[in-house]
Amino acid sequence: MRCIDATFSHLLFDHLASRGIAAEKLLGKIPKAGSRIAEDRWKGMLEKAAHAAQDSAFGLSVASQFSLRYLGAVGYLLLSSNNVMDALAKGQRYHVLISEMNPVKANIEENHLVLCWPLEHGWSGQLWDELGLGTTLKLIQAINQKPVFPSSVEFVGPPPSNRSIYEQFFGCEVSFNQAMPKLVFPVKNLFSPIPKTDPYLHDILDNQAKQQLRKLALEDEEIGNYRKQLLQIITRDQPSLEKLAAENGISARSMQRRLRAHRMSFQTLLDQTRHTLATNYLRESRLGLSDIAGMVGYTEQSSFSRAFVRWEGVSPGRYRRQNLEDDNEQTPKREKIHNLYRHRSGSG
Repeated sequence: MRCIDATFSHLLFDHLASRGIAAEKLLGKIPKAGSRIAEDRWKGMLEKAAHAAQDSAFGLSVASQFSLRYLGAVGYLLLSSNNVMDALAKGQRYHVLISEMNPVKANIEENHLVLCWPLEHGWSGQLWDELGLGTTLKLIQAINQKPVFPSSVEFVGPPPSNRSIYEQFFGCEVSFNQAMPKLVFPVKNLFSPIPKTDPYLHDILDNQAKQQLRKLALEDEEIGNYRKQLLQIITRDQPSLEKLAAENGISARSMQRRLRAHRMSFQTLLDQTRHTLATNYLRESRLGLSDIAGMVGYTEQSSFSRAFVRWEGVSPGRYRRQNLEDDNEQTPKREKIHNLYRHRSGSG
């Protein structure tokens, strides 16, 4: 399961507060800076906030209040770069410290910088794109410290009725029904030296970011191992904290402490693992939904369906229709999954 740094979520809480909306009452306690928020929880927070605000361009409204402080130390590292292009290169390098969602791809095409977000994990929706493209523009403007606007902007979704709001925000023509979200900037505006940069501060912040990256990689490796163990448990039995602890030769209480050290609970780890397993089964097999529900540890299909809507925002059936891959390419994978199912059910 992909995550974001909780510091970025403070932008949403602050924006709701500026509207007079009690953010913590609506979304729960504000996440601690430096912790991580799972993607499905972050999406749920955005959608709940958008509904409460009754704003048809809510993502842009939130983005309009963006500042570098919502990126923590990485934000100040970018500000200490030589120019916007240098800052964007560092942003790509340390992207996972802020967000593990679809990373931006940057290319130079005919004297233009093209920033795009390939839909490797499917389209997350208009609200998601508004926030992503909007904060990227505000990030570039904050680093550049003087007005800079894109020459064109592209969204995946259909044209909204309030199209003028988008063009006013981005200061250019905005296209819809496109293949992927995209921002295009004239390169000439992005190489100007950033005033008052401090090379010593830059080196300190860069070293801190490298250390955080190494720490995150180590955490991901340990949690990844627990997730693999849990996957094995799910395929043969009902999962539990005690069974995961036994796999590691420790007590359930010690297992809890290990997970807590990574800001993780057993229930969150189980939820993320079920999510991964369910999406794999839906994409790569023709098993019935009731079979898949049982294979990921749900006794009732309705419970599985509710959980899946919470994870992906769509029903399992709709997700399958959107993501089912070509039969010929996926035959070996499907056979493997069917064999696993037959093994679990005891059939030959």
